[in-house]
Amino acid sequence: MVEIEITRNASPGTFPIRITRGTAPVGVVNFTLKTRQYNYTPLPITGADAIYQIVPDRFVNGNPANDNVAGLFEQADRSNPSGVHGGDMAGLSKAIDYLKDLGITTIELTPLYESNQLILSYDKFSPTSHFNTDNRLGSLDDIKNTIKQYRNNQIKVILTQILHNAGNQHFFMQNLPDQDWVYKRDLLAIEKPNTVVFGDPYAAAEDINRHSKIWESFDMPSLNHQNKALSRYLIQHVIWWVESLQPDGIKIDKTHFNHPEILSQLTSILLDDYPNLNIIASPNTKSEALNAFWQTGGTNNFQFTHVTDGPLKEATKDAFAAFSATHQALTPIYQTLAADQIYSDAINQLIFAVDHHSSTRLFTLAEKDLAIYKLYMGFLLTTRGIPSFLYGSELLMDGYAPEGQGFVRGDFPGGWTGDKVNAFNRATLSPAQREAWQFTSTLLNWRKNNPDVFEGTMIQLEPFEDVYAYIRAGNNKKLLVIINNNPNAPRRIDGSKFQFSIDPTHKVTNLINGEVSYGLGNLILSHKTILLLELTAP
Repeated sequence: MVEIEITRNASPGTFPIRITRGTAPVGVVNFTLKTRQYNYTPLPITGADAIYQIVPDRFVNGNPANDNVAGLFEQADRSNPSGVHGGDMAGLSKAIDYLKDLGITTIELTPLYESNQLILSYDKFSPTSHFNTDNRLGSLDDIKNTIKQYRNNQIKVILTQILHNAGNQHFFMQNLPDQDWVYKRDLLAIEKPNTVVFGDPYAAAEDINRHSKIWESFDMPSLNHQNKALSRYLIQHVIWWVESLQPDGIKIDKTHFNHPEILSQLTSILLDDYPNLNIIASPNTKSEALNAFWQTGGTNNFQFTHVTDGPLKEATKDAFAAFSATHQALTPIYQTLAADQIYSDAINQLIFAVDHHSSTRLFTLAEKDLAIYKLYMGFLLTTRGIPSFLYGSELLMDGYAPEGQGFVRGDFPGGWTGDKVNAFNRATLSPAQREAWQFTSTLLNWRKNNPDVFEGTMIQLEPFEDVYAYIRAGNNKKLLVIINNNPNAPRRIDGSKFQFSIDPTHKVTNLINGEVSYGLGNLILSHKTILLLELTAP
């Protein structure tokens, strides 16, 4: 291992590093110091944004010629749910107009690392090089150009970074610079990692030690962040990705598996170099207090700008399902939002996803019922925070996580030549898919056209008789959302219920069907219905 110290005023160029054995020359390695790119300003990600999560291999195959690449073990096999399917950067470029039409403002990409693993190399969560991209997705220049295209089309880009593990085929696994870079896999590997321990102020050293050594999978070694050289290497690789690809944000995968010390160093260094960069923590938490810890770090002083909202995801998971006890199912949502005082700016810092690439899909949570789907999607796109959902959820893609992640990460309809159902030609969609797409697109575009409403305040009313209501307020408009969660009975809502929060003379427009009235009067909501009303001063 060679360490190179570079001063701040060093000139760019190529410098030879001569390798000798004793006095005998062995070879020369040319080290290139590139010019910094100072024309890079990440755009802020706020409550007005909506994030579309993409697993590139499963999205759109724009260049079949790179499906199989010499030197990489796994070959394309679209029939295998866990195999390489061929989606790539060329496909992402082709989808820009679709996503703009849908109303998306931000995309989040799962890792783009080279992953030359023997199996499960499609998702890139097991890097085999931290500084190479996977050529099955395209070259580094292809990725740069795609990100530039998205940013030129006013769509922000978030990249996922991995610090806590590597693939067992990683080049440094073949010849470790130091034996303690990787924790030895032993019987501890049969345990499930503890998602709480690093955030526990009372955690025993024994628990922290044991937790750190657990591998997530037999072929994904756990990295030792206490090794200073490895920690520096991992921090530098994140800087390289940011400098090379110029995203608007980065997301640290499974933040709760990372030692607080490396997170403190990483976030401080990144914001020193890139003060406008959005840095997202993604812990697996069900507790509001622990979730807030993973953004701020307490005495560890993390400087994450955003954090994913595990507590609200947990509260919402079964809230609208037909089998839930309807009134009681709403209470956890109400109580979770009431705990927002623990955050400095929940509306613009929390990223809320009902589904993501490792969880059961939204339509499956909704029991494949379109009315319940609208409850989930309507709530997701209108409650406080930054909504995030997995590609294809707007088209009713389904998948049950216990059956395997490959089934959750199905191929996007129309992403491959010959697909009978094609998202890019809505005439091929089923009536239910078209209705779901239109519902989602209407809300997304209303969000995009009214950013002040979603960066503004929120008022929620205590759930009563299966009904939950809240108001989003901007400068000149308000959005009233009312949910009847009862599976069988309609509910009548007296407009006077909102007498302190809504002017009775407001113009009222139903966002979905466009109907207009003045004042609320009495409202009748059918069972399992979400009502979305735009309120403007007369």
